[in-house]
Amino acid sequence: MIETFASMPSNDPCPERIAELGEVEEQLYQSLRKLKRSYQEVIILRKIKELSIHETAEVLDWDESKVKNTLFRGLAALKQEMVKGGYEHEPIK
Repeated sequence: MIETFASMPSNDPCPERIAELGEVEEQLYQSLRKLKRSYQEVIILRKIKELSIHETAEVLDWDESKVKNTLFRGLAALKQEMVKGGYEHEPIK
């Protein structure tokens, strides 16, 4: 039996899920913009650009412990800002 392309199962998210993800992404970036510049920089480099701790330290001219501490504090501040903005995530099952 030959399957047509349209009938093949897809791992792509449905349009509703794509729209939902877009809204979450927008809220994430709005919350990120409200943080201190040092938090913004380290979060962007580590979590969005996916640089290592060592690479991030070199870019920012910081030591690695400062990168770790600032990232930890920045992510906590980002979470707090998102909650303040009304974002509630669903628990991971």
